[in-house]
Parts: sequence; structure tokens; C-alpha cells
Amino acid sequence: MTILITGASGRTSGFVLRALLDSLSVAPSDLRLFVRSQAAAQRLKERYPQLMDSSFALGDYLEASTLGPALKGVDIVFHNGPAFNALESAMGIALIDAAKAAGVKHFVYCSVLFPVLTKLLNHKAKFYVEEHLIESGLNYTILQPTSLMQNVNLDLVVSTGILPAAYSPTTLQGYLDLEDLAAIARVVLLDPVTHNRARYELVGENCTFEDVARYISEQARKDIKVEPIARDQVRGRGATHVNVAGEYGVDALDRMLYYYDKRGITGNSNTVGWLLGREATNWPTRIRRDLKK
Repeated sequence: MTILITGASGRTSGFVLRALLDSLSVAPSDLRLFVRSQAAAQRLKERYPQLMDSSFALGDYLEASTLGPALKGVDIVFHNGPAFNALESAMGIALIDAAKAAGVKHFVYCSVLFPVLTKLLNHKAKFYVEEHLIESGLNYTILQPTSLMQNVNLDLVVSTGILPAAYSPTTLQGYLDLEDLAAIARVVLLDPVTHNRARYELVGENCTFEDVARYISEQARKDIKVEPIARDQVRGRGATHVNVAGEYGVDALDRMLYYYDKRGITGNSNTVGWLLGREATNWPTRIRRDLKK
């Protein structure tokens, strides 16, 4: 069984890669990592020396000549597209078509919670990829994670005593631990038949920024204050992990933060618990674990 991981040098796919390498069921030779540059491949080899040169496929989603070779002999694809990119939908659709042409047996797509919220450009882009995947005829599983706990830079918050809030500190928001997402991806990738045609809404805990600050204060034993900041200052104040480029990216991020400020996006943690066979990781557990690291 060969598993292709796209965006392998990125944060989310990186967690999935680590989860698979930690599994006794997966050998480095079972993995193929789709990256854009030799430099990205080199960084991954330095982090995971067990990976071989043959583990990497260099290419571009929108360069058709690179997709066929990358997908040759691949059984399962895990795809996490580039967020806040104007061509995200086109990239996902191109990869799905190439996977079908290559005879891929199963396609796992990491989408977003509630892609039907089309006021949000980053959700709307994934809506079209989901639609194309469902209609493609491929066997598929769609993972729909909410905001990730790791979007909060825990080290920075503890060192400064400030939790920057790019939207209302009292808005209830859903969160998911990225390690839980990676563990769920591993469950699906290692037993895709069981999860065929499933769309999983993935939420670990609903809470506010005020709750998060209190949890960090309790676990770090340090007073943490929430500091609201204007949306146009978000990228310069460590309030988001996202690197946006161009007018589309800036607009997409601004719309998302405005939506979070007014409504938030909440969900239910039952699905995460069912898939993991345990309760979803909550904020205090995530904070304790990562502070120990």
C-alpha cells in the first residue's frame, strides 16, 4: 500500500506524516510525499532521516505533467490544500482528476467544518473540491476539522502573558487538537474501506478566548490576559499562523475573522470520540502536554 501525502512540508500534513511514521503498520517505503521543491524535501529528510529520496515527488498541482508521475502506483491520497489561495479549488480538482486517471483506490480530503458557509472564501473553496470529489466516482473520505488549537501560539502566549484575540473574546468557537486530527487521518488511511463515502465533522471542544486564557493561566501558573486587536493588525501581532498573499488571501482572512467575531463556528465532539475510541483532547490536556515539550 502506497500513501501519497500532499503538502507534506506543511503543518497539517506534517502532523499526519508523523502519525503515520509512528505507526508500526507503516514503513517509510509506504509513503510518497508531494512537495514543491527540493529544499522542502531536504527539510523533511533532516527531520525524518528514515525517509529515502524515493519517498519524494516534486511537483505543482496545476502542472499536469508532474501529477501523473507523483500518483503512479499510489493506492491512497491524503490531500490538504493550501489555505487562502485563490486557486485552491482548481488545485484540488486537478489532483482528484489525476488520481482517478492514475487508478488511485481511495482519496482522503482534509476540508473544513461546514464548507456550506460560503460567505467564507476559505470554506467556499473547499465546498467545490468536496463536490467534485463526491461526483468523481472515486472512493473517498472527507475530514472536516474546525479551527485548530495549534492556531494559538502557546509558547508566545506564555512568554508574553498575552493572548491576542482577532475576534470577540466572548464568542464561542469550536477547536480541534491537531494531534487528534492526525490520529483520525491515520485511522482512516489505514482502514479506508471502513470509512468509504464518509464525511466527518471534527470538533474537540467549544470555548471562548476568555476560556482559553483561563486554561493557559491555570496550567502555566501565570496570569494570561486577552488582548483584542484589530483585524488589520492580525498578521503582525502573532494572532494567526496563516501566511496570506495577495488581495484574495487578505480578503479571505478578513472575512473569516469577521464571521468568527459575529457568530463563531461551533460543533459536536461525538464524532471525534467515536473515531479515536476516547474523548477528544480538550484545551487543558493540550496545554499540559505541549508545555511539557
